Amino acid sequence: MKGFTTFLIITVALSTSLFAQISWNKHTISDNFDGACSVYAIDVNGDSLVDVLGTAITAGRIVWWENNGSNPIAWTEQTIDSSFNGACYVYAADVDGDDDIDVLGSAWYGNEIAMWENDGNNPIQWTKQTIDANFVNAHEVYATDMDGDDDVDVLGASAGLNEIAWWRNDGGNPLEWAKQTIDSTFAGSRSVYAIDVDGDSLVDVLGAAYSADDITLWLNNGDATWTKQTIDSSFYGAHMVYACDVDGDDDVDVLGAAYNDNAIAWWRNDGGNPIEWTKQLIDGNFYGALGVYATDVDNDNVTDVLGTSDIGDDVAWWHNNDSIPIQWTEQTIDGYFNGAWPVYAEDVDNDGDTDVLSAAYYADEIAWWESSLLGIEENRRALIKDYNHSTTIINGPLLLPEGKKCKVFNIIGREITANQLAPGIYFIEIDGKIMNKVIKVR
Repeated sequence: MKGFTTFLIITVALSTSLFAQISWNKHTISDNFDGACSVYAIDVNGDSLVDVLGTAITAGRIVWWENNGSNPIAWTEQTIDSSFNGACYVYAADVDGDDDIDVLGSAWYGNEIAMWENDGNNPIQWTKQTIDANFVNAHEVYATDMDGDDDVDVLGASAGLNEIAWWRNDGGNPLEWAKQTIDSTFAGSRSVYAIDVDGDSLVDVLGAAYSADDITLWLNNGDATWTKQTIDSSFYGAHMVYACDVDGDDDVDVLGAAYNDNAIAWWRNDGGNPIEWTKQLIDGNFYGALGVYATDVDNDNVTDVLGTSDIGDDVAWWHNNDSIPIQWTEQTIDGYFNGAWPVYAEDVDNDGDTDVLSAAYYADEIAWWESSLLGIEENRRALIKDYNHSTTIINGPLLLPEGKKCKVFNIIGREITANQLAPGIYFIEIDGKIMNKVIKVR
């Protein structure tokens, strides 16, 4: 049939407000990582592939797994440090300005914030530098340019000191660090994040305090002083904070996860001086909420939210329907990830959609979930033209080209008889090559 190999014009009518349904294929990176408690993804070795980093608090290890670029991806474990006592959190950035990725970590039992310098060789050799050896119960670490001098500074949250602090990168070889305490009365400090919240081109700081039940903002005054603003003082067991533009109005909103409140929430930035905040609960039954992150999960150009539940063993995301107020629809990625702690998202396999990563404390596991976008978003009768062997939408029988060797596979790779298609997603193989994706709607 020539229409299949040249172009196909089909008119379809779909029900209202269908959003992209995603299936998730779990890939375990490591299942022997004792007390896995954080994960991060970035190209560590400069080969344009996304690698993965993690910490194991019980084992006291910081590790990275090299992505070999195959399908499925094979991971090569490489230890950065095997004696980082209570390794709790990992982050990565080019800290020393030599165009390769260095690693930062916090040590809960070791009371330490440290960095490991990447020497750029293959294999990478890592040189540890302790930034602070007295940061009691160091829980989280983050890095960005805090003071506008074009180098990367470091931030940390200390539960033992009830402290949010940052260390100014003063350059040198080895780097010299100058500590600046932002707040020393932030009871049970657990999380820190930095971004320009008020739009004055200065980097502000956000924190979550487990014992104080607080989500707090410190506005950078530009003169080494900070103006504190409590966003929420009743977010019980506040464990993590994150910030980005959730509602697409070009200002920075705040998100949080609260363990005792079993909650994932966001606070809308309504502007003003001081800033006014409107809280919206995304999920109030997410038991033992520990992690929160936000990005566009389903490629619809709006910001969705991800979270982890330690008690529920859940990794989940909430679809943002882009209404006012936003309506959130929960989609479980994995409901059996024992002791799910952090959550992060990145296109791990470089296929153009957002994959999800997490660490499971009780399962001793680092894993990622491969996204396969299954649906389309369409609210009207549409004329769809397919000229490029991409996605074809049908509402009747599937017609295959004559004189070709054709096979039809469903989304899990099982071969299906072409005249027995139920509504769903299918892939067409012609002469040994996958040539087309078909969505049958009725």
